Amino acid sequence: MATIKLILRENRTNKAGEAPLYIRVTKDRKPKYISLNFRLPPKSWSHDEQKIKRSYPNSTRLNAWLKTQVSETLNTVIELQEKDKNVRTKDIKETILGSASPDFLGYARKYIKRAYLDKGKDPTYERYNSTLNKFEEYLDGRAFSFDDMTVTFLKDYESYLIKRHDNKTNTIGKDLKSFRRIINEAINDQVFPFEKNPFHRFKIKWENTEKNFLTENELAAFESYSVEDGTVRAVHKDIFVFACYAGGLRVSDIFRLKWLYFNGTHIIITTKKTGRQVSIKLPKKALAIIEKYRTENQSPGDFIFPILAPDDDVVKNKRLFKKINSKNSLANKNLKIIAKKVGIEKHISFHTSRHTWATRALSKGMKIHHVSKLLGHASIKTTEVYAKIVNKDLDDAMDVFDN
Repeated sequence: MATIKLILRENRTNKAGEAPLYIRVTKDRKPKYISLNFRLPPKSWSHDEQKIKRSYPNSTRLNAWLKTQVSETLNTVIELQEKDKNVRTKDIKETILGSASPDFLGYARKYIKRAYLDKGKDPTYERYNSTLNKFEEYLDGRAFSFDDMTVTFLKDYESYLIKRHDNKTNTIGKDLKSFRRIINEAINDQVFPFEKNPFHRFKIKWENTEKNFLTENELAAFESYSVEDGTVRAVHKDIFVFACYAGGLRVSDIFRLKWLYFNGTHIIITTKKTGRQVSIKLPKKALAIIEKYRTENQSPGDFIFPILAPDDDVVKNKRLFKKINSKNSLANKNLKIIAKKVGIEKHISFHTSRHTWATRALSKGMKIHHVSKLLGHASIKTTEVYAKIVNKDLDDAMDVFDN
């Protein structure tokens, strides 16, 4: 048999010193709280008598109202238990409120389509979609509402990702950050109440990963490696070196660079990932690489580097990012081959060029604010990791005095 009790949740007292009053329905040791949308100071509530103290204004009328609410809840519980002895507290709450908690997965699918797919942010959409596909596999056909998104669930799902998918800390962190973003959006849409957000009490784990970058000597060795002109590997080498000098542009931006984005001295482009416009003055080595790819019959709409097909439209073709990923995979293979040939033992990918530019810029004295702006970071905190790398290199350099 379910038990019913009035509960003043003092741990949720607001700035005005008032706590919310709930009806708590408990069955099989599982409680569910039903808000009465009423607050009062904790000193005005009698826990033992389950009523508002006489000193509170209109206490008689309010206590009569509370008695009615409890009675109606009890009647609902009795009716439901007569139909099904195994009725859950969740079902009781949904019946009393008159509607079930919204489906989490259904809302999440609509949100990522609206926020990312419809706006052409395909890589972000695919990342969220992959997270939801993994979650759907976990559910195995079971219903899952926003009310099911609890701290206990997050801990259980965290364990599942480790055991079932062998996911590491940061992979799990990315999945849970996606959940957190979806919940925050649902709160903004008034689909889910702010006070039920489980991430208020659950901390997402995250480990700082090492960012591989090329030193001055390694970059010089990479640049000096001879590759036959006109080959795909030669193009991959050129765009990697170009990125090491051109503000650390991401692969998604360099692959789709067009001549209309280049005014002879600067690259002016709206970045694919962030949607922010950046203007980058190119140093001599980057300019020299661009000039290698200038032709007589080129038009402003042509891609600078021969990676993507001429008819790839970066605006209308929502599958462009898949082509970029495929082309990037091949580029990474060639970059690893070159790195091995010149004796670089580090794990190299195209993104290494971004880290290389950032660490070189800071070590050469560029202000961190300028580095952050050119990288397109939303916060300078993201850029500070490169400053730590540079400082560590300087500390290591001082060790020569101990040798």
